Amino acid sequence: MKKTLCTLIFLISLSAGAANAWAQTSRLYFAGYLGLNTFTESNFSETTTGIDGDIEFKNAISLAGAIGLRLTPQWRLEAEISHRSADLDRVDYAAGSLKIGGDVTSWLYLLNLYYDTNWDWKNFQPFFTAGVGFASHEAQIDNGAGLIPQATDDSIGFAYSIGGGLKYRLNPEMAITSNYRYVGTSDLEVDSYDIEYSNHEFRLGMEYDLPVDWLGK
Repeated sequence: MKKTLCTLIFLISLSAGAANAWAQTSRLYFAGYLGLNTFTESNFSETTTGIDGDIEFKNAISLAGAIGLRLTPQWRLEAEISHRSADLDRVDYAAGSLKIGGDVTSWLYLLNLYYDTNWDWKNFQPFFTAGVGFASHEAQIDNGAGLIPQATDDSIGFAYSIGGGLKYRLNPEMAITSNYRYVGTSDLEVDSYDIEYSNHEFRLGMEYDLPVDWLGK
């Protein structure tokens, strides 16, 4: 009986903490993010030479801004715009490995759904997220020693993300976040190249509640 009572008190305190956090915040907020994007080897193919293999990107920094809307104490939506530019490093194919130049500059436009868990300890709160939208890429490939074709092209396609993280609320109006997410898009079509594109993104962010009351609480 004592164990059951302690469990009930614990659950009630968690619910009260979540309700209190909700009462202290606006439903509309702005978020900014700084991220590190790490890339795995991506498959590529080139039609004029018939070469295929893996292409490697260097790590890249990303910047993002978002407007968020809290739908309930746990669920929220963010409309996000983010930017990153990743330099190309090398290609590996049947004949060997080759250093190349160029870069891929990407803009992502995502609608992200977040779930903030009920667990709230000392202002720390875990969350999960997934997003969909589209990506705009500007790519340039500089041939290595003339062994592969040079290419420059723009590409637009589907984009998605999935991940999770931890939020720490500094005060009723402001919180800092840290999270990981996997970001992928449809293949890049760069002239005669077809290139897979995805990365692992590690982000630090800040949420600032906007002082508006017209949405209500």
